[in-house]
Amino acid sequence: MGDDVEIDQDRARPDAVIAGTLCLMSCYMQHPVTAYADKVAMNLERMAAFHELSPELRTICARLARRWDAIRAEARSREANGEAVGDERALH
Repeated sequence: MGDDVEIDQDRARPDAVIAGTLCLMSCYMQHPVTAYADKVAMNLERMAAFHELSPELRTICARLARRWDAIRAEARSREANGEAVGDERALH
């Protein structure tokens, strides 16, 4: 069985997306790779569109999504240059 899990993006609960995004942000801090940055940015964009969230939280998510667009561009640049990233500490 592979690690890929299919998620119905239209039915994802906001609290699950928020929890997953916070986890991914933590992972990115230790291992700043493009895959984590891409998913964080995409999740923040989704959260900005969740009508279940308050307007204030949606605004913050939209601002963070723009910031994470820049972060993922930096991650892609490091990856393209072959730079080593992350540390050797375990994630637990």
